Amino acid sequence: MAALDVKWKVLNWKMVASDEIRQLLSKAVAIFHEQFDPIVDSASGVDFIPAMLYGRNIKDRDFGGIQVVVSVGIFRIFGPELAELPLVATIADCQGQGYFQSLFSCIERLLGSLKVKHLVLPAAEGAESIRTGKFGFTKLVQDEINNYKRQYHIMGFQGTPFLQKPVPAV
Repeated sequence: MAALDVKWKVLNWKMVASDEIRQLLSKAVAIFHEQFDPIVDSASGVDFIPAMLYGRNIKDRDFGGIQVVVSVGIFRIFGPELAELPLVATIADCQGQGYFQSLFSCIERLLGSLKVKHLVLPAAEGAESIRTGKFGFTKLVQDEINNYKRQYHIMGFQGTPFLQKPVPAV
């Protein structure tokens, strides 16, 4: 597997004061314009693409609420054998609505496209049954945990069980 340095970042137009964010949003506009014709408001002549990315209002259209972070995860890929997802969270108001399931599906497809075989995660208190029942994880035995910690330096939290799942091939 070739060494990849893939990073995902959710950009928020409210952080435009940063040169880095401005450059990334500008690149995002360019990519959308490369793939789509400009989407222009017939009354004002304003292009919707940058308006949406920068959260601007056009007449009766408010694009300020488009970028909202509701579910987050940190994952590391150790190579073709293993990836880990040590931390995941969804804001309280959005829990139980499928946001994490959607995020997890994206992560799983990415790992599958990179030919990663297994995904491990520590299951926070109360989350083990959800991860095993809904997401198809199984509990690791202590020998497997020790091997992964020794070989890959996966994250562990005291008293937290580890779960594993084969990554579906894409």
